[in-house]
Amino acid sequence: MQPFESVLAPMLKAYSKLAEDDLPLSAPPNLALGDVAVPMFLAAKKHGTAPVLFAKEVAESVAFGPEVISVAAAGPYLNLKLDRPAFAKRIVAAVLADGDRHGSNGSGRGMRALIEHTSINPNASPHVGRARNAMIGDALARLFRFEGYDVEVHYYVNDMGRQIGLLVLIADELEDLSFDGILDAYVRANARAEKDSAFAGQGYALLAKMEEGDPETQERFRRITDLCLQGQLAVLARLGATYDVFDHESEYLKDPRLDAVLEALRARGALFTDDEARLVVDLAKLGHTAEEGRYFVLMRANGSSMYGCRDLAYTIAKEEKGADVNLIVLGEDHKLYAQQLAMILEAAGHKAPEAVYYSYILLKEGKMSTRQGNVVLLSDFLDQAAALAAERVAEQCHDITPEEQRTIAEQVAVAAIRFAVLRVNANKNVIFDMDAALSFQGDTGPYVQYSCARINSILRKYGKPLPDTPGHAFPLAADAEWALLTRMAAFPGVVDTALRQRTCAPIAGFALDFARAFTTFYHECPVLQAGDPAIMEARLLLCRAALQTLRNALHILGIQAPERM
Repeated sequence: MQPFESVLAPMLKAYSKLAEDDLPLSAPPNLALGDVAVPMFLAAKKHGTAPVLFAKEVAESVAFGPEVISVAAAGPYLNLKLDRPAFAKRIVAAVLADGDRHGSNGSGRGMRALIEHTSINPNASPHVGRARNAMIGDALARLFRFEGYDVEVHYYVNDMGRQIGLLVLIADELEDLSFDGILDAYVRANARAEKDSAFAGQGYALLAKMEEGDPETQERFRRITDLCLQGQLAVLARLGATYDVFDHESEYLKDPRLDAVLEALRARGALFTDDEARLVVDLAKLGHTAEEGRYFVLMRANGSSMYGCRDLAYTIAKEEKGADVNLIVLGEDHKLYAQQLAMILEAAGHKAPEAVYYSYILLKEGKMSTRQGNVVLLSDFLDQAAALAAERVAEQCHDITPEEQRTIAEQVAVAAIRFAVLRVNANKNVIFDMDAALSFQGDTGPYVQYSCARINSILRKYGKPLPDTPGHAFPLAADAEWALLTRMAAFPGVVDTALRQRTCAPIAGFALDFARAFTTFYHECPVLQAGDPAIMEARLLLCRAALQTLRNALHILGIQAPERM
């Protein structure tokens, strides 16, 4: 959507060397200065003059059309006052016409994206810290789909680790092990393995039999893995996370793709057998400059493969799918490991996935640890959020059934968690405050949801059909109306920024800013009490367009927009 094309066209015609990207539009710091501003830095550089001088030259020499009321240079900026009703009509018409696609630039049409995320070890119910992976990955998948990409979401099931072997052993001693008991069982098994070397050795022996392809061992591992995976997916589904493909680590045992990798490493002199008879990569031979992380073990002395070996084969298998974008979401503690894999892959002529790293959601006591059992389980966290949300929804919604209240409470709980996480850049920690996140006021997901419910309430109270597009008269000129309109027009640019930066934080920031702008509009511009029928209809259509914009932003974030709250 480019509603301001008529503003840029005269400048592009007068200066043939300029392109549309040289004339980005922005909002002036004060609407008294103008309705839109054009920073002249890029255009002036291409024109070969100073931005201040070029802004003055354009203001004095370019003939703008009748929709531009006045033009004034302010330092390196060009400030323009516009025929607001004309642009308002154009913006609202475009938003209503685009509907669920409003904000999409269509940059991914005809392209494919492969996104791997979550991939929690199947030894426990998901905890809150690791759930950030799922929320970031799911939001990125939604963002790429919104931009038109054909997206395939992968979940890598780590069904080969020592932790699975220990769980298999402890499961033999427990009756009717359920998913809810997995974490306690794993903590017990891990503590026992640390004290009992024989028990730990049994775990490694099971892992070796698994790699040898022993059918009974494979079945025991798969049974435990499936129990964990299905339980994890049920919890993650409450957050709205979905997956298309489940890849099992065990599928990449003795993978022939590794032969070419080993050959390439030998050719570089990077492969050797260490004092413990393990097959090791010396990454210094591949350009690694630090001592930390220099050596990468591929195989144990008994010939069984390390997980890195299988990860190499899996990564190559994903690359062979030929996606235009290949992303993986990883915790920051995996950065060195991912860089090691990337160096090995590059040496063998392969390209590693583009990694999106994230920091954690922390407890007051510090970092969560599945091994020690010091976790806040996501299921418990969601239950607590839903219970608190139910109390607040009950206070707000007296006229709906208890069942509807429960549905809304779950949506509000998910919104509180996802918004609080996704609005923070991935490289920063999230410290979650449950009470603050669930507030219907402030910088929260429920506040944005409440704006949607407020708009729905206005439209319900009006209770009559509205035209699909603005009519000839569209008298929207107030500052609060204009602030809402310009934000609608800016949404595609925000989506583009989010896509390029591989983060949905700009979408969350936009949604919050837009909700605030709607609140200002709501208080300053009466809709149903507008008095003038033409103004009332125009404001109602503006409300519909605002609701569409908020819904689209929330959809990318994986948040529902309730009709009532």
